[in-house]
Amino acid sequence: MMVNEATQVEELLIRKLQHANLAKLMLLDKSQFLDMEDYVFMEVVLTDGAELDRVETIVRDLTQNLGARGIKVDSIVRAVWEVTDVQDNGTAYGADGAPRAAREFRVTLKSGNGLQNVIVDVSWSGMEFLAHKLGLSRGRTDYQSRLTEEMVKTSRKFVEHELSRGGTSYWNPIKYSHLELNDPAMAFILAQPH
Repeated sequence: MMVNEATQVEELLIRKLQHANLAKLMLLDKSQFLDMEDYVFMEVVLTDGAELDRVETIVRDLTQNLGARGIKVDSIVRAVWEVTDVQDNGTAYGADGAPRAAREFRVTLKSGNGLQNVIVDVSWSGMEFLAHKLGLSRGRTDYQSRLTEEMVKTSRKFVEHELSRGGTSYWNPIKYSHLELNDPAMAFILAQPH
């Protein structure tokens, strides 16, 4: 593999994005183009989740054209999302319609013009772990309201943590829009700095 193929791939992609009037959506400081041993790794990070499909098509075409010329490219196209709202939906239900031992929270994400809803199911064991960590006892009159308020905050923090990962470990909220917050995940999230 030629040295600096990654730079050439980046330049080609930027030209194609400029031609499609999409270049302004690419975050150059978060995107990366790396020369690996026998391929180029390309992570394209966008400011607008509504344009993911269009950019993915451009990247796929570029990757195929380069592949035909003997340049292998492994690519990821993702958007930067932010949490705008978290709502308690009550009891979680399984795909079969049966109630689950969990509470469901709907998390709304925004990326430019793109909106995405994600469901976070907080398991009963996760709720019990959270209540124990907060020192909440069932005998308190405000037990349920305090626990629900903290579950909303923790669901937000959990989704924000998932969104913070980049590279090959990134989470795609469009493809994987259902998350489970059980007691091990709850312990991990509560241990994270605020």
